[in-house]
Amino acid sequence: MPDRLLWLDRAKGLGIVLVVFGHAWLGAQAAGLLPADRLFHTVEKLIYNFHMPLFFLLSGVTFEASARRKPLSRGARDKALRLLWPLLLWTYIFAGFRYLAGGAINNPEALSDLIGWPLPPRDHLWFLWALFLIQMLALLIAVPGARARPTWVWLALAVGAAAVVSLPGLPLGPLTVNAALHLGLFCLGVWLARAGPLPSGPSAGLKALSVFALVQIVSFALPESVLAFQVVAAALSLCFVVMLNARFGALGQLLVRLGQLSMPIYLAHTLFTAATRIGLFKVTDDPMLHLALGTVAGLIGPVALYYAVRAVASPRVLGF
Repeated sequence: MPDRLLWLDRAKGLGIVLVVFGHAWLGAQAAGLLPADRLFHTVEKLIYNFHMPLFFLLSGVTFEASARRKPLSRGARDKALRLLWPLLLWTYIFAGFRYLAGGAINNPEALSDLIGWPLPPRDHLWFLWALFLIQMLALLIAVPGARARPTWVWLALAVGAAAVVSLPGLPLGPLTVNAALHLGLFCLGVWLARAGPLPSGPSAGLKALSVFALVQIVSFALPESVLAFQVVAAALSLCFVVMLNARFGALGQLLVRLGQLSMPIYLAHTLFTAATRIGLFKVTDDPMLHLALGTVAGLIGPVALYYAVRAVASPRVLGF
């Protein structure tokens, strides 16, 4: 496998660990296990500054090479199946789980929610809908079969998208706001794929880590704004992928595998973290134990489900 894909999978692997831990962290607070104090909000901000923007950037990295191999209509169909089917399916899986769990979970469902429309997307499934809208637009820009756009075009689109969405008064609703917020990150990812090999080696990794830490610190002093969010997310995501462009031995191999399975983990992890929290409440309310076991369950459970499904059918049946 090319080094480029290895760093990308490592970044997805560590990114998905942060996604699972972030949801376990928020879930523990919502369940009353953690106080909404300064430590809670600090950890939340450190993670949410970049962990989902990172996945939009990484989606951009792999987009163009795949999109330009297929006619426009086939590319659009494939993106729809890859993103809209799991959005539809898992909306109702989660609704059914919450209804059956009742008051044992943080946000129980009413019976009417089982037949609700899946849009606007609910919970963490917003990512699938936002990425679908972005990729439909990007297909029109990439124009499969035509001459490739110059590299600078994608960088200009990234900057332009970030600037436009930062304008006040844009008519963005729940169906479009997340796509608009992350379009610039996606275009930045397409540019990154064109920009040549990532810096590598201990020196580059240390510099990226230093800038990453500095941007995280500075982010606490910045005003809450759309532009600040995008600039911080872009800087942190770029530093993050450079940091992951290194060899980590067995840990690196584990991250690669988690990255390759990031879709099933992303789709199913909240089922396993919530179920673990429900079970643990019967024996302990130790927040550290809830966080540790909830995160582990959120990683291992979806992977086990993936392999169980793969043994009898295509994992795509469950959107994996």
